[in-house]
Amino acid sequence: MSDESAENLIAVGVHVIVKKHNFSKVYKVSENGTLMLGKNQKVEMHEVVGKPFWSTFEMIPKRGPSKNTYSLRLVERTESLNDLSGLKGQLSGQDNRLIVDYGTSQGLSKDEILRLQEAGKSGKEIIGSLIENSTSFAAKTEYSQEKYIRKKERKYMRFLTVCRPTIVSLHEMYFRQYHEKIGGLRMDALAQILCYSDVQADGLHLLYDSGCQGLPAAAMLNRIGENTSGHLINLHPGNVPQTAIVQAMNFPQELRDRHVAVNIYSFLRLHYQGESSMLDNISTSSKKVTDHIVERSVEKLNGETKSDEVSRTDTDISELETDAGENSTLFLRDAEKDADTLKRKLHEFEEAEEAVPVKKPKWFLETQRALDLLNSSKVRGLTVIAKEHPLNIVNALLPFLGASRPFVIFHTYREPLQETFMELKQKRNAINMRLFTNFLRSYQVLPDRTHPDILMSDTGGYILTGYLVQE
Repeated sequence: MSDESAENLIAVGVHVIVKKHNFSKVYKVSENGTLMLGKNQKVEMHEVVGKPFWSTFEMIPKRGPSKNTYSLRLVERTESLNDLSGLKGQLSGQDNRLIVDYGTSQGLSKDEILRLQEAGKSGKEIIGSLIENSTSFAAKTEYSQEKYIRKKERKYMRFLTVCRPTIVSLHEMYFRQYHEKIGGLRMDALAQILCYSDVQADGLHLLYDSGCQGLPAAAMLNRIGENTSGHLINLHPGNVPQTAIVQAMNFPQELRDRHVAVNIYSFLRLHYQGESSMLDNISTSSKKVTDHIVERSVEKLNGETKSDEVSRTDTDISELETDAGENSTLFLRDAEKDADTLKRKLHEFEEAEEAVPVKKPKWFLETQRALDLLNSSKVRGLTVIAKEHPLNIVNALLPFLGASRPFVIFHTYREPLQETFMELKQKRNAINMRLFTNFLRSYQVLPDRTHPDILMSDTGGYILTGYLVQE
């Protein structure tokens, strides 16, 4: 099998997007993994391994004590709305004013519908039975009939499509379901950030992201591409970077190696204070941890001494009168010997630790690597996507930007960018600055029903762009 054909097959360890109607979820493929859809639907996903991307599977209910558990079966095509439209028949009403919902229009009970599902009836057959036993369906307008069928389709048509993750599909999923997790960053704003920051396949790019699940980093890495010379330094405020979307993109290892994620405070501290200061802090922290362990050990040893003496007071009084003095003296001597042995081993450990160099943790090596990249060349683009006020962050990171290179700052609100705009204007080291926002409105285009979407975000945030120059 060629490499190109192997890349088009779903393998263990890759991330996929599972779509069911309008619901999407990221899933990491495993040999015997399961996927939870909603609150109570458990799907066994081992059938997707080895199948091509964009394959469609039908959810088959499993018989047995475990309810709401489904296995998958590969299908060639699904039953679309056009197939279900034949269930409507030719009868339809002129309007719905005379239809009164008493809750008795459906002739099938809930138990009967469940028996149809347990019997293995397809979604089309179940919906057809619901329409046949509905006394109000024929009186509804054609639009209401179509709306009714769509509602039942989402409930009874059990088909999954396994898709390859892309920036667009991941953004659509997060923005529809968890838009606050990506900071309300719309696709049009993300596209303009990539354009204004001049992200290309070569050069060094600097990004600060304070909580967008790795969406800006994934988009920039996707534009840098495989087998290129570009690097991305991703600064973040916490101890662990948010890389959920970066991992979901299934980037090759050589591209992930060119993504350097470091803490911004460690980055600036190592740059201005040097390596010796950081190593001293690391050794001091390790010594504090060792001292804390020894103190806890001694306290535990003393606690065992006291607890043993207390427990011995509950024994027979006559035995304590004869043996208490001698036994307690021997036990305390043993405890003192153990404490002296622990202190002696600690002293030997400290002497050996001085001879062996301090082992550098992984985060320190990543921070050092980022500074090595910056020492070789200035960055060709600075991107700041901050939930906090961006002024101090921009002032700290602008010295790493090359002359005549662009910077892009994104924020949900306008006022922090206005203050940043005025500060950079007063310093006179930035030109061609522009503060703007977009209003992207999508439209529903259907026969006789074309109108703007009602449910949409009113703003996509604000963007401040400019170019850095030398004074």
